[in-house]
Amino acid sequence: MKEIRKAGDRGATRLPWLKSRHSFSFGSYRNPEESGFSDLRVINEDWISPGKGFGQHGHRDVEILTYVLKGTLAHRDTLANSTRIHAGDFQLISAGSGIEHSEFNASATQPVHLLQIWLTPHLSRTKPSYQQKHFPAGERHGKLQLIASKTGQAGSLKILQDTKIYAGNFSQGESHTLALAGRRHAYVHVVAGRLRVNGETVVEGDGLKLTETQAVTFSHATDAQVLVFDLRATGSAPSRKQSFGGCKTQACARRR
Repeated sequence: MKEIRKAGDRGATRLPWLKSRHSFSFGSYRNPEESGFSDLRVINEDWISPGKGFGQHGHRDVEILTYVLKGTLAHRDTLANSTRIHAGDFQLISAGSGIEHSEFNASATQPVHLLQIWLTPHLSRTKPSYQQKHFPAGERHGKLQLIASKTGQAGSLKILQDTKIYAGNFSQGESHTLALAGRRHAYVHVVAGRLRVNGETVVEGDGLKLTETQAVTFSHATDAQVLVFDLRATGSAPSRKQSFGGCKTQACARRR
C-alpha cells in the first residue's frame, strides 16, 4: 500500500524567529491520523533565525537525528559535548535514560535550515550517547548512502532500533532500487526536487509511506534529494511515559 503525505498538508509552527513544518503530530499540532509510521515519530523541517534557537531542554528514550541542510547549528549537552553541526552533517543523539541539550543558530547573520527526526528505540533507559558525522554528498549521486543502522555498518551512525536510514541524490536519467529484507515498511521524505518513487510522483516536502514492501524504486528525478527509512513492519506505539521532550513549541522554546 502507498500513501502520499503532501508537503502542504503538514502541520506548522510559526514564531518570530522560527518556522517549522511537521510531517507528524508535534507540539501544538495534533493529527490522530499522522502520529508516526512504524518507529518513525517525528520529521520536523525547521528554519531558525540568526542567533536564535532552543534553550536547554530534556529528552528520554528517543533517537534524535538532526540533518543540517544549510547553515550551522551550535549544540551543547549534559554529556559535555559542545559542537557545531555544519551543512551536510548528521548528528544522532540516543537520549536513553535522559539528556539535556540546547540548539542555536551559530550565525548572527544567516538562517539555519535543518531536518530533525525522532524514532522510538528498541530499548529504554540505556546510557545516553552522542554521534556526529559528515557524509559527503558526492558519495550518493545516483544511489543511496547508508547514514544510520542498528549495527553501524559501512561507517554509518549506530541507531538503537531495527532501522536503516539512507540519503540519496538523483538527477535526470538516474534510477535506483533499494531491496528490503523481507516485507518491511519504508518511508521516503523528499528533501528537495522531484522524482518518482514506486511509480508515484513526489516533490519537495512530500512524504511517501510504503507498507509491507520489498523494494523502493527511484526514477524520473529532477535535482532530487531524499531520505529513506527502512522500518519494521510493526512499529511500537509511543508510550505516555516516554519523555520525547517536545520543547520545540511556543510554550517552552526560548530565545538566546
